[in-house]
This record gives sequence, structure tokens and C-alpha cells, in this order.
Amino acid sequence: MTVEPAPRKTLFLVSTAGAPCGVEAFARGIAATWGRIGGEARSLSVSGRLRDLAAIWRALAEAEALAINVPVVAWKAMLLTPLAALIMARLRGRVSVLVLHEWADLDWRRRIVVGAYALVAQRLVFSSPHVRSGFEESRVMRFMNKPSVIAPIPSNIPPVAPAAAPPVAARLREAKARGALIVGHFGSIYPKKQCGFVLDVAQAARGVFCVFIGGFVKGVDRVEEEFFAKARDLRVDDRILVTGYVDDFAELNALFREVDCFVYRFPEGLTSRRGSVLACLQSGRPVIVNAPRDAAELDHHRGYRRALAGGSLRLVEGAADVAAYVEALASLGPRGVEPLPAQSYDECWRDAATAVAAALAPRARRPISARFSRASIRA
Repeated sequence: MTVEPAPRKTLFLVSTAGAPCGVEAFARGIAATWGRIGGEARSLSVSGRLRDLAAIWRALAEAEALAINVPVVAWKAMLLTPLAALIMARLRGRVSVLVLHEWADLDWRRRIVVGAYALVAQRLVFSSPHVRSGFEESRVMRFMNKPSVIAPIPSNIPPVAPAAAPPVAARLREAKARGALIVGHFGSIYPKKQCGFVLDVAQAARGVFCVFIGGFVKGVDRVEEEFFAKARDLRVDDRILVTGYVDDFAELNALFREVDCFVYRFPEGLTSRRGSVLACLQSGRPVIVNAPRDAAELDHHRGYRRALAGGSLRLVEGAADVAAYVEALASLGPRGVEPLPAQSYDECWRDAATAVAAALAPRARRPISARFSRASIRA
């Protein structure tokens, strides 16, 4: 199947956040990559002000398409602007695409709002087969027959040369000097991500020191207090470190180098939308994570396929308990693993931009998702 060219001039809505969430980082990254696939992008920052609507209307006059990513943390209280933008795109005769990064994990009230966006948008892009499956299983959305594509979500951390280790790395080196295994967890800390499970592993595994590279999601009730309360209850509070948000890529890569192994456990198992896991795999450190529910979940993603083939991605059973993770940690040998090749980062971003472009193609059809997915992962 031949994919027709997407509209060259595409308007991307982004937020004004200084510390972008993963969805926001994806939106900005796709806009930055758009020119490399032959398109022309304009990013418009909106924050829910009334004058944003006028700015969107004017920008759509010069664009051929509109792309909106959801859910963006900075837009949590801004519900009407994305909907208004999608309506204005229709009034202007512009094609619109909604990139859905989550669905089943959203609060039911947020699903109602995002569902309204999906009803107005002309095309849909899903961040993983798992997200699309959850969307299709919902009572209302299952009857929505719109062209859709699955985009491979890239890492949002470029593989730049590491800087000098930040001061917090001193604690990690002290722990390592005492013989500790440094277990890492990268990304925002919030309950649905089951970050607290890593604390359970720290308690059960001997000689483990855990570093959480990231901060707590703002606006989530008592998540920070409950996290540290659990650490104290498990008596591992002296064996953990939370760095807080790190906005310097070179410092992040320096912190990654201090880690021996990364650990994740997701309620739904690993899904291809987890760009934070991909960022860890770039560092050349193994990642232990519970397997996807669907064996084909990672088939469309060249980065994850390479990690599986190279041995850096270590999958345990989907319902694996603490003991299984401790056993997986114990099985790690002294030999390191190969990091994803440097060009993989750029390739994944091109793949993602091409997927969004495929959704915007004039004659995009639903079967394009599966066919595009397999075509995009050639090594």
C-alpha cells in the first residue's frame, strides 16, 4: 500500500509548560522532526486563555492540518481549547489528527472529555496497540470508524554525551563502594505507574540501593507523602534517592551511567508507549520489566525490537511478583549490555513523525496502521 504525502504545513498545539510531561515532549519532538520528513511545522503554545482561540483561528488559515496530543499534564484544567481547535479546523476545512497516548488508564471524567475530542477529530493516532485496543473496547468509541495509525513512541532523552555527574551521584557512588547494586527507575512518580513496587524489590533484595530519576506528579493527592511513608514502613528509606526533575539531558545521561539496572512493573505490562523505558535502554544498562499482555505489542517499534534482540530488555512474566524480580536481578552477570545504537534515537523519531504523517494522508484508511507498523521497523 502506498501512503500518500501528508499535508506539508501542520499546526501543532503545545503547552507553555517549562517542565513538559512525556506527552508534551512527544508533541514538541514531532514538530521538530516534521521538516526531516518533508513537512513544515508550526508549534503554537496555548494555556487556556480566550485569546488563544483567536491565535488558533489565525494559524489555521495558513496551515493545512492540525495535530493535537492528549493528555497533556499542563492542560489538565484546560478542557475546551483543544475541542475548540478541532472544531475550528473543521470550519477552516483543515484535516485534523488526535494523538491518543492514554485511554483506559484515564479517569472516567477525563475519558469523556478526550472522547469528545476523538469524535470531532478526523483521524486518530494511538501510542501503542494496547491503547488502541482499550479505546476500541469502550462502549461508545467501538463504533467510531475513523482512519487510525499506531505511532512508535521514541525516547525523549537524546543520547548526548554525559556531563560531569551531578552532586546527587555522590550518594550512588558511596553505595556502590559499599558493594550495593544500584537499581534505577526513570520518569515521573505516580501511583498508576506502580513506582512503589520498586521499594518492595529493594526490601526483598539484599544489597540494593534505589535511585528514582524524576519527580512526583503535581496535583496527585499525597503521592509524595505516601511514597516516603511506604519507604519508611519497609525500612528502605535510607536506601533510596529521589533526584527530582532533571531538565539537563547531559546530566540525565550521567545519572543513567551510575545505574546498574533499571526496574519497572506496569499494571498492563510493558507497552510500546513507554518512552521512559526506551531512554533507559539507550544507556547500555539492562531493564527488567514485566512482559506485555499481547505478544505483538512491540512488533511495530524498531527500538524495542532491537533491545529485545540485543538482550538489554529483560522481560519477566506479566504478573511477576517481587520474588521474580529479585531472581532476575540476581541473574544479572558482570558483563554489560549493548546500548541501542546512537542512530536508533533519530530513526525512532522519524518513524513516529512518518506515522503521524500517514494518519494525515489524504486517503488514509484503517488498515494502514498494521501495514505501516511493520514497514517502519526495518533495521
